[in-house]
Amino acid sequence: MTFWRNSGRAFWLSLTLPTAAGALFFVGRPWAFVAVVLFVVPALDATIGRGAPRSGQAIGKTDEDQVPGWFAFSWALALGIGAHRASTASWVELIGLGVACGVLSATAMAHLHELTHRPARIWQHVSDLAFVIAGYPHYRIAHQLHHRHVGNPQFGSTASLGTTVWCHVGRSYAAGLVSSFSRRSHPGGKVPHSLFRNALFTILLLGFAALLQWKIALFYIGYAVVSVFVVEAVGYMQHYGFDADISRTALTSWDVDFWLSNCLLVNNGFHNAHHQDGETPYQSLTAQRTTLPGGYFQMLWLTLLSPFWFSIMNRRTKVLLRRRRRQSVTVRNQTSCDVCEIR
Repeated sequence: MTFWRNSGRAFWLSLTLPTAAGALFFVGRPWAFVAVVLFVVPALDATIGRGAPRSGQAIGKTDEDQVPGWFAFSWALALGIGAHRASTASWVELIGLGVACGVLSATAMAHLHELTHRPARIWQHVSDLAFVIAGYPHYRIAHQLHHRHVGNPQFGSTASLGTTVWCHVGRSYAAGLVSSFSRRSHPGGKVPHSLFRNALFTILLLGFAALLQWKIALFYIGYAVVSVFVVEAVGYMQHYGFDADISRTALTSWDVDFWLSNCLLVNNGFHNAHHQDGETPYQSLTAQRTTLPGGYFQMLWLTLLSPFWFSIMNRRTKVLLRRRRRQSVTVRNQTSCDVCEIR
């Protein structure tokens, strides 16, 4: 692991997730993959600790740009294996496949999210198709609106202090869906045609799955629900408590600076920098010193236990917001004094 930690090719380590998933699905052990992601990876994340994965670009390599694309391909292949197993699986294995593929799809969303921010239209089409497969057909448009209106719960992702993740997930998904299809959300009141196309593809995919085998349809619905829950839970972690005074504090999200989290999720933890410039390649993102106390894989457990989450995050958020407001007032006062001196 030390080799990977110091390597400029560490982001390729993320491909171990879909590769391991596909292998375990093939031999009928989906619950083993669930155990790895929910127990082994958090333990490794905590053990390895904080730090930023080294970018290969720093040593003259650029092949890291291919990581999200290869991850998406490997993820789709693992889902195909899971769907094949689901058609003849027992109920225990079928539920395991749904949970395992949902967790895997949630990690894939970090890579697909990277593809949505690439300027080439081909990547938008690829990511749209992938989001349909992941059960989140409106994600690209909802995410664009989230960037434009960060801190506004009407566009999803943001949660107020005291909101549990259990209340947030459904509310955020619905907010993203409604705002995406609302004419008021878009310039000129024109809803993107891609939304209707993706909705149609989702219906066709579910119908095709049902025609093949009703268990495959249940598998698709099951893993999509799990995937959406985890993705929205991560959005909850990232933006918890930053629903007000965004303009006065210049805060948009919490960062995660744990090495393994950012290695497996292509620097998704450096979320503040991403909001400042959504076109910055993931390899170039850095932490902004507003960090969660753990990595994503550890913090996911904490969000599920709301009293523990509140006990750690509420005070942390209030202290941070007060400090940033004082800093903002100091800067404004200093600016006013400088203007007076010039006059």
